[in-house]
Amino acid sequence: MRDGGRPSAHAWTARLGAAGVGGGLGEALGQFLALLERWAGAVDLVGRRDPEAIVREDVLAALCGVRFLPPAGRLLDVGSGNGFPAVPLLLAVPAMRGVLLEPRERRWAFLREVVRELELSAEVRRERAAEHQGGPYEVMTVRGVGESAWVGEVGRLLGPGGTLLWWTGVAAARGAAAWPGGAVLTSTPLPAGQGVLVVWRRCFT
Repeated sequence: MRDGGRPSAHAWTARLGAAGVGGGLGEALGQFLALLERWAGAVDLVGRRDPEAIVREDVLAALCGVRFLPPAGRLLDVGSGNGFPAVPLLLAVPAMRGVLLEPRERRWAFLREVVRELELSAEVRRERAAEHQGGPYEVMTVRGVGESAWVGEVGRLLGPGGTLLWWTGVAAARGAAAWPGGAVLTSTPLPAGQGVLVVWRRCFT
């Protein structure tokens, strides 16, 4: 059940099932979480949290974004780090094609292995938002990256009518109402008091 004292993919899948995430998605996420744990000795990806906290604060929080995704399209994730929220979203909506931006070498290498092992329709680039020349994208996702590092790139990277999903704190979320070129559709509380998910839509013109 455990590898080196860490939960196995099977154990993770069982925990996810208990949290309401089952079937093929639960199994795939279990593989992802086991892979994340295997990398824990090389790079700090989840901190010193117990498995229940990781499921609640990372997995379930990421999956809050699924209902705001189109059935297919291109997704850009800025500062992908440990793979949240991009990996759960891409597993939940397989027709989405992802581009994951991560400038830090070890996290970039981790994400490349995740994409390979889980056979995700995604590529990982060792870039910051300001350096990225792709797009436009239907969806842009951001979590754990300072607003100043990406907000000025939204108009360039997100296509007309595109959706920005931003996992952030309650206080920071208030600033999204002032962004030009679009509007906040909703601000949804995240599980376990982990802040809010801001859903912002770019204008079509």
